[in-house]
Amino acid sequence: MFKLLFILSAMLIGLSSFAQKKLCIAFYNQENLFDTIDDPNKNDNEFLPSAKKVWNTEKYINKIDHMAKVISSMNEQQAPDIIGMCEVENDVVLKDIAADKQLKKANYQTVHIEGPDERSIDNGLLFKASLFKLIQSKAISVNLPNTKTRDILLVRLEAKNKTQLVVLVNHFPSRIGGEEASEPKRIVAAQVLRGICDSLYNINPQENIVIMGDFNDEPTNRSMDSVLRAKANEYDLNNGNLFNAMYELKQNNEGSHYYKGHFSMLDQIVLSSSMTNCTGAICYDKSSANIYKQPWMVEAEGKYKGAPLRTFIGEKYTNGYSDHLPVYIMVTLKKK
Repeated sequence: MFKLLFILSAMLIGLSSFAQKKLCIAFYNQENLFDTIDDPNKNDNEFLPSAKKVWNTEKYINKIDHMAKVISSMNEQQAPDIIGMCEVENDVVLKDIAADKQLKKANYQTVHIEGPDERSIDNGLLFKASLFKLIQSKAISVNLPNTKTRDILLVRLEAKNKTQLVVLVNHFPSRIGGEEASEPKRIVAAQVLRGICDSLYNINPQENIVIMGDFNDEPTNRSMDSVLRAKANEYDLNNGNLFNAMYELKQNNEGSHYYKGHFSMLDQIVLSSSMTNCTGAICYDKSSANIYKQPWMVEAEGKYKGAPLRTFIGEKYTNGYSDHLPVYIMVTLKKK
């Protein structure tokens, strides 16, 4: 009898662990991932074979290979289950990354919608088709006076257990012209993003929402803390407040982007309370937010030692990866 109870207990433990799955959700700024083909409807002139950067097939293939190397090495060499991106020119470059031999096992499906950005860079998403199916994708405009900026990419996915997840991929307006002078543009973007969240909550107060992106602001800036209401404390999520998983990293003086000798936490992942408080079927793994960095991804010496090893410094080709480091979180997908 004791032996039978032991076997049954072991089976139940096995079923319990099988009923849950750990997922890695990431974001990675691709630093100007352009193809080499001139698009007459876009301002892609900086990244063409005839440009000063001489952006040719060899450099493009290197870039795709390097981005795939980083992504494939994440999540304990299994690649993220969902990864949002910014600074991608089109769906072609996303598909080229997904088709790279280093990522074949991930079986990524791509999501991209052509946007209005003046520099021809958009947001995109890769997700493992073995784990999710695409329910919806749409672009939501951020309207600024005299400026065309990136749309917010909304992607609704459904997991195998029928749990749905809304992913919002962002690239807020840059700090060109100075942080203070350019801040109103990011405030507008944050207002649009907050409006999307409010609309989702009006339909389903328990919506699972993952907000990710290069916000060109830090967690403590007004656009993120006051307008989006992405808070540092997961227990301060009343009235639709969101949880900024990267706040703790910022408080520890860590960052994803290096500029003038200083790291800033510009790349962030923000979560709805249903995921943070684990009231639904997708739960945030507490304190799992991190910046992904390997020695080969950063400068080994010189004045930029420790900074991300990028593709270009000005016009100088450095054959690196990106000027940003990826960020990620872990979540648990529970049995419904």
